[in-house]
Amino acid sequence: MRKAYKFRLYPTKEQEGRIQFTVERCRLLYNRLL
Repeated sequence: MRKAYKFRLYPTKEQEGRIQFTVERCRLLYNRLL
C-alpha cells in the first residue's frame, strides 16, 4: 500500500525572496546549458 503526503509551505518574506532567487538562478543555468 502506498501513501502520499502533501506539504504546504508558509515562508517568511525573507525566505520567499531566497527561494525566488534560487529558482531564478536554476532557471538561468538550465537555459544556458541547453
